[in-house]
Amino acid sequence: MNKLILLTLFLITVSAAMPADDKLADLFYKRTNCKCETAFSSFDSSSSSGPFRGFVAFGQDESGSTTIFGAFNRGFNPDCFYEFLIENEHGKVLYNVTRGLNVQVKSDGSTEAFTHKFKNINLDCHSNGILLGGSNMRDSVSYCSNKKFVVKTDNQHAAKKICK
Repeated sequence: MNKLILLTLFLITVSAAMPADDKLADLFYKRTNCKCETAFSSFDSSSSSGPFRGFVAFGQDESGSTTIFGAFNRGFNPDCFYEFLIENEHGKVLYNVTRGLNVQVKSDGSTEAFTHKFKNINLDCHSNGILLGGSNMRDSVSYCSNKKFVVKTDNQHAAKKICK
């Protein structure tokens, strides 16, 4: 029983001595301050989708990291190199996610399903969240931000807003 009391006192002493900027404290802060959130960009038959047809989804976890996943069922030329970007309303590239997503184009113009977790991208956890823009619409049920998911090559460009 004495060992249990000593262990408890030791843990209390160590935790009280930890600095506030410790990585463990930061992790706890993020886990309690980021809500799980989802968003999407739908490349449908509209002119802003260009030739691309598919769906890209975004899932934010409790630590603020965002997994981007999706697939396209047509519109790609297997002989071209494509970039996958997240841009603001002025066309400035915020994130180039091409390398992380590693989208594989198939011979029929579709893509393999793709997914990647980005620790530096968040939807609405921090002030630079890609769902935030203009005014803080964090609590809206349905909302499209001013940020866009972009598919781009030398002669093709399509951009769809990121919505929740």
